[in-house]
Amino acid sequence: MKSIKARIILTVVVCSLLSAGICGGISVVNSGKSEYEDSKEEMQYVCENLGAQMEAQLERVEQSVNTAYSVVLQQLDDVDAFKTDKAYVDAFTVIMEQMLYEIGGNTEGALTAYIRYNPDFTEPDSGVFLTRDNDGEEFTSITPTDFSMYEPSDLEHVGWYYIPVQHGAPLWMDPYLNSNINVYMVSYVIPIVIDGESIGIIGMDIDFSKFTDAIDSAGMFQTGYAFLADKEGKIVYHKNLEAGTDIGTLQGAESLKQALLDSTQEKRALNYQFQGQDKEMCYITLRNNMRYVLTAPEEELRSAAAHIVLLILCGALIAMGISVVIGAVMGLLITKPITQINEIVENTAKFNFKKNTNSEKLCRRKDESGNMANSLREMRASLRAMAADIQRAHSDLDNTLGQLTNITDQVQTKSGENSEMTQGLAAAMEETAAAMETVNNTVMQIRERAQTIRDNSREGEKASIESKHRADNLKHTTGIAQDKTTQMYRMVQEKTATAMEQAKAVAKINQLTQSILDISGQTNLLALNASIEAARAGEAGKGFAVVADEIGGLASQTSSTVGNINGITTEVNKAVENMESCMQETISFLEETVLKDYSSFMDVAQQYTEDASGFEENMKAIGQEVDTLLAAIVEIADSVNNITATIGDAADNVSSIAQKTQDVSQLVEGNVELMETNAENVVKLRQIVDMFQN
Repeated sequence: MKSIKARIILTVVVCSLLSAGICGGISVVNSGKSEYEDSKEEMQYVCENLGAQMEAQLERVEQSVNTAYSVVLQQLDDVDAFKTDKAYVDAFTVIMEQMLYEIGGNTEGALTAYIRYNPDFTEPDSGVFLTRDNDGEEFTSITPTDFSMYEPSDLEHVGWYYIPVQHGAPLWMDPYLNSNINVYMVSYVIPIVIDGESIGIIGMDIDFSKFTDAIDSAGMFQTGYAFLADKEGKIVYHKNLEAGTDIGTLQGAESLKQALLDSTQEKRALNYQFQGQDKEMCYITLRNNMRYVLTAPEEELRSAAAHIVLLILCGALIAMGISVVIGAVMGLLITKPITQINEIVENTAKFNFKKNTNSEKLCRRKDESGNMANSLREMRASLRAMAADIQRAHSDLDNTLGQLTNITDQVQTKSGENSEMTQGLAAAMEETAAAMETVNNTVMQIRERAQTIRDNSREGEKASIESKHRADNLKHTTGIAQDKTTQMYRMVQEKTATAMEQAKAVAKINQLTQSILDISGQTNLLALNASIEAARAGEAGKGFAVVADEIGGLASQTSSTVGNINGITTEVNKAVENMESCMQETISFLEETVLKDYSSFMDVAQQYTEDASGFEENMKAIGQEVDTLLAAIVEIADSVNNITATIGDAADNVSSIAQKTQDVSQLVEGNVELMETNAENVVKLRQIVDMFQN
């Protein structure tokens, strides 16, 4: 098993390693993630910065063209004259040329500045066209393109005019090759419309190489680069792809095109795959609707994070090493007092109470080690005192042991003599007690048998009393039943007579029904007469005829009902006759059979009561004789018991004396054994005392 020192050092080292590992791991994760996010923010910043530079170039051109357009609106005050008067057009052209020289010369990046008139009502080469090769040169005026040389549908040569006119609003044209001057450029054009009349266009061209050079020089991380796309997701400029290539057709670049077409994704770092490689991109939309895109491999964005992670890991390893060293030192410092205390404890376990040189230093400590040392010092002091007490007890026990041995020998000798005498006396008393015990058993058997006879006589007496009581109850119950039967007989007889008398009322129903039939016949006859009289009255008697018919019908229903009542009355009469016959039979049964049976029951109950009384008197006489016999037996048993008890007490006393004498002898023997044991304990105490080293 490992020591506490090893455990503490191991615990401190493990905790230090875990802390450093956890902190390092958290730092690695967070730092890597933070650095990766910083790299994406850096890409966003660079994209916005480079895009802002292009945006500034476009903005300067746009502002210049807008300024020139405002001058055109101020100077062109007569549209009709402009359409018909060449001199007005020429004068206007001179003003426009001076204005374009001034504005174009102050516009950085502008290669051309021009104003062209509608060829429908001006000369086909009318207008102003200024050009220069670069920003450091002055503009020179050249003859504008002759519209008569090209069809309006020839967008390669005259699309710069007709496309803005058809658009009808200021327009940034897509980069195109101007075949007239053989330059790839970007144009900002404003169609001139006054009072709904198309006058022409005014605009400037920028050399597209300004943008491509900036794109080629833009880099990000190791291999990151920029490119331009139009609003439809097609390549405008890319160092490896041809212009006009649809990004959506490239392998794995579908998500890139979707992002370029979604304005909500602008200025955000987005992840996509291109040709099997994970990449990050950010784009910004320029004024001319071109998308300036900056892209780089994702692994290059994470390279800075990997460097930070490496530094953190190195720092964590160094911290772990330092933690191990500090943990080991701290473990040694913590376990040193424990080791010293352990040494003192080992000496105490060996009963070595000699003073330890480290004890005072340990007791002066203010931590748990000092508390342990003070407690240990108090314990050692207590053990020293205990050893002294044991030594004194050993001396006292050794002195008294000899005296106790002499006294025990004398008591043992006298106890042996007394024990022999009491044993002989106890044997004689035991024989006498045995003879009396036989007599006592015989008397007890006679007493038990007499008690049994007495108990049986008492049980017979109780049974006779119970029989007499049941006979009385039977007699009483039979009398009550006889009285109730008599009352029932009389009540049935009376109610039968009453019912028969009431049944005679049915005959009255027959008389009433006959009266009703007579009245019904008279009513029917009256209804017939009324119907005849109503027929004679004609129309005036129709209402009375209806009433007469109803009365006749009612009389017929009454006759029918009375017939039904007569039928029911006949059935009631038959039922009454049957009931009368049944009641007569019931009365005869009660009178001739039930009342006679109850008289017989009363005679039997009287005889049963008399027999029970005689049996009770006989059982009482037997019980009295048995009580006399039992009293005599009890007197004999009490005398025998007194003699037996006296002898038993004497024997018990003798036996008790003998037992006590024997107990004293055994106690003496036990004391001898205890004294021998004490002698051995004295020797052991001496050995224990010798073990203490003071």
